[in-house]
Amino acid sequence: MTTVLFKRYIASLLVCGLVCFSGPLRADNQLVTFDDIKRIAPHAKDGFVQAIVDFQDEFDANGINTRLRMAHFLAQVMTETGGLKRLDENMNYSFASLMRVFSRNTVSEADARRIAGKPVEVANWVYGARLGNRGRNTMDGWNYRGSGYIQLTGRDNFLRRSAEIGLDIASDPELARDAKAGLMAAIAYWTENNVNAAADAHDRLRVRVLINGRAAHGYAQSKVWFNKVWINALRDKDLLGFEEGAGLVTSPEAHQAELFDEILSDSGFLDPAGLATESAQTSREDAIRAFQRTNGLDETGVIDADTEDAMLDPVQWRGYQFDEERAAMPDVDPESTVVITFSSGEVAPQPATGFESTGVAQTPSGAGADAGATPQGTTTLDDDLAILLGEASAIYPDYAPVGDLAVDDTSNTIEYGVIGEDNRLPVVGKMDMRVGPASSVVQIAFKTAFGPLKSCSGAMVSPDTVLTAAHCIHSGTIKGKPYGDFIVVPGRSGGLANFGECKALSARVLDGWVNATSIRELHDYDLGVIKLDCDIGNRTGWFGVRALADGEKGLDIVVQGYASDLIPKGVQWFSSDSIREMTALKGFHQADTFGGTSGAPVYSQDQDDMIVGIHTNTFFGLEEPWKSNNGFTRITPLRAGTILGWIEQ
Repeated sequence: MTTVLFKRYIASLLVCGLVCFSGPLRADNQLVTFDDIKRIAPHAKDGFVQAIVDFQDEFDANGINTRLRMAHFLAQVMTETGGLKRLDENMNYSFASLMRVFSRNTVSEADARRIAGKPVEVANWVYGARLGNRGRNTMDGWNYRGSGYIQLTGRDNFLRRSAEIGLDIASDPELARDAKAGLMAAIAYWTENNVNAAADAHDRLRVRVLINGRAAHGYAQSKVWFNKVWINALRDKDLLGFEEGAGLVTSPEAHQAELFDEILSDSGFLDPAGLATESAQTSREDAIRAFQRTNGLDETGVIDADTEDAMLDPVQWRGYQFDEERAAMPDVDPESTVVITFSSGEVAPQPATGFESTGVAQTPSGAGADAGATPQGTTTLDDDLAILLGEASAIYPDYAPVGDLAVDDTSNTIEYGVIGEDNRLPVVGKMDMRVGPASSVVQIAFKTAFGPLKSCSGAMVSPDTVLTAAHCIHSGTIKGKPYGDFIVVPGRSGGLANFGECKALSARVLDGWVNATSIRELHDYDLGVIKLDCDIGNRTGWFGVRALADGEKGLDIVVQGYASDLIPKGVQWFSSDSIREMTALKGFHQADTFGGTSGAPVYSQDQDDMIVGIHTNTFFGLEEPWKSNNGFTRITPLRAGTILGWIEQ
């Protein structure tokens, strides 16, 4: 690969010198054209655009030859270069930007005042002693500043890329800022790191991690750029014989508000908690004005073209990657425990519990005991709470495409977990809800950082512990955030809260959920518990939890929870099937489910008080058993011990 690129590059130099290009635009069967890229980034420099157009053969040779791969490549290029406006990093930081972007370990207030507005001095100060550069007293920070289409930073990276492309950009770093050499280095990096595989999976986080590192700075910007690339250039080129996928982004505005909220939050201008209040729009407008003021823009409070352009500029995120505190994310055991404290938002690892993996996490309590007694609290939902629960919408894990496509019209989404004829049945009657297992099944409502109230299901497994899916607690991956303002209602039956309701104090989830660097990694670790501020389980009873043995394929199971699509709402629905397939960490069935059922107990029909898994996802994708079955997180012997530790803490 690199030899072919090098020979073509040298041949072009011999014919016409460093700045010429290989020929006129080829419009026939061209994956991306000059006009396509200009629609994506109107302010892109023509020479940088033309280099991409003229490198069609190089893209083909390196497998960047499908719509999805090219869309991800261009999204990363746009993120790294601010829309192809420059191929070197803008080091012209103001004092305020230096103080906001870099840690005090890197730039003190006195340092920031001294070097602000002096690009060469800024580069040598913040980069001079990092990434193989030879000190702040040298010019290495400036010479090896971010350069190219996928911006190399640091002398070590220039040396490494020199070897890969056969061109000594380490000795002459200005070459990396040349369009052809910079693009050649970007393609070499892409191929060397097998980014095509992550692109094929449409795993946007993994793509960004491979480009930027584990901290994935600029992730929100890369998602904005992907949407722009897909809509403006590649979505409708299905006549060219490329792969399916026209539904990846439904409109130019898909997720746009949430993504710009994410950028404002990552940049420190917006407190996501403010978006969950009645004054959310005011919080957003204040954040936009603060951003505009800091960046010398008119303070309109709306994201106009100039503000969007500034938000997508790499200066908003590049400095963060050198903040040692943010970037220090060591590898961890995905089966270990992370504790979330809701009052503070703290997410922290927890030492090993030491509980033995016996295969049984908890024995049932005698669910629904004393069902005739008057429960603590009210038996009728407060009107405001009833309205809130009724408005709560379904949530889907990011690893299932339904979450990525964000189709809001439920009339078009009955396939989300319903396989063939819908066989779900309601659990009806006040007394039915006052005895097990229904009394121990809970509805969970919560607020996300950037959206409306959401709803999940769960199961009481102790007086104060609810077992549920991790995606009902935290959005997942290193870029995810915990949810908040939890309300837990066991045995709800429409307007009746048969046992009252509780709030959440903390949660525990698997480390593989919160520290994943790939959306696909989330598949296997979608499990957690919520610790309540009450002992309501003493009145509802609770499920037992046991490990699902490898030989139990074919076990008859029930999935029971609060589906969000059926009428009447606010009652439990159940569906039965058998376990069709199992992997080491997941189980698969064809019981019918829907959004809102996430986190519901999967229990044995013969032991309706023993959970063997937690429902997590609907069928999706092109691979079996995922594409034909609904999925649940399997309780393994190791996880049985982990859950016991969660219960006892």
